Amino acid sequence: MRQPQDLRGALGELLNDGEVNGVVRPEIAASWSRSIASDLHPDRFDVPYEAEGADNDRLIGAAQPIVRRLADDLASTSMSLLVADKRGHVVARSVDDGRLRSRLDGIMLAPGFLYRENCIGTNAIGTALEERAPSVVVGTEHFADALTEMACAAVPIFDPATGSVLGAIDLTCSAREAHSLMLALVKHAAHEVEQQLVRANPEADRLLLERFVGARRHTRGPLVGLSGQAMYTNARAAKLLRGPDRSALWEFVSAGLVNRSAAWLELPTFFEGSWSVACEAIVDGGDVVGALLRFQARPTPHDPAAGIDRRTRRPTFGWESLNENELSLAELIVDGLSNREAAARLFVSHHTIDFHLRQIYQKLGIHSRVDLARIAIEHGAIAM
Repeated sequence: MRQPQDLRGALGELLNDGEVNGVVRPEIAASWSRSIASDLHPDRFDVPYEAEGADNDRLIGAAQPIVRRLADDLASTSMSLLVADKRGHVVARSVDDGRLRSRLDGIMLAPGFLYRENCIGTNAIGTALEERAPSVVVGTEHFADALTEMACAAVPIFDPATGSVLGAIDLTCSAREAHSLMLALVKHAAHEVEQQLVRANPEADRLLLERFVGARRHTRGPLVGLSGQAMYTNARAAKLLRGPDRSALWEFVSAGLVNRSAAWLELPTFFEGSWSVACEAIVDGGDVVGALLRFQARPTPHDPAAGIDRRTRRPTFGWESLNENELSLAELIVDGLSNREAAARLFVSHHTIDFHLRQIYQKLGIHSRVDLARIAIEHGAIAM
């Protein structure tokens, strides 16, 4: 176990020498470095305050029912539940323990205050927002001396339609009360908030958004969800858009899906570059009400790799050798899902999961889930 004095000593070395030793988790060391680059100092703690803006209504509306339910579950514990917007601005707090409430007030972890990483240094809310990934910070892993007696776990909340970060949900307690289940609880809470955001959409749009959100979790390339009323894109697809007319694009895609549940289409006029697009129909009551579009770039005649199967260029060993299906499975396994739970999530049999997991272990030269989690974290693919 890392000793507090070791971590503070490592922070001192980073401040003085610009180097950090191996007692510090890589994600904490990276956050400390960003904190120093923001001209912060461990012995100075000044938390900015801003009046609440009106642009958080959607986040607050979706988070409120989850916060109320979890607050009831946490009423007998020394845990606090907080929601912050995308800037680290705390917009909601629930804490039943009076002593903990006083401690939170003392460090200004309360509505209206900004817990952005570049304002106060390493903390779960600010670091989760900065990394766009779950974050756990315990005791002396915090950058500011004022926070070293606290522990926190936070998970970003993503806009289901755009994939952009809306905010984060966080559990904070005394470092002595820290528990390994804190992260699992806020992960589940963040997922519930995102589901609330989906349900808040109009009925006609909900099916498309639900299918788009489900597909986005397992799609690393450009992805578009499209209907006659709406269009959703992940980050990679957004970079390709030239601002096409949605209705014209839908007319083109829906015509290609007549009497078919799926089709390959060529859409060079709608997106930057030249793409082959796999279109999957979304059907409701026998009618095509939307489509999912997955993109694959077509090599140009001047591309020296034209005609070469991309798979032949993939390494055969190590993390980079894993294909998209294997990476998706690795994320689920590291998140704690059993083989059967992963099979249900990916809509395949558990025998298929067993096979792919053996392939992953063979490619990485490992024999356990613990080793898989270690390698995933080392490659920055999955946050702790």
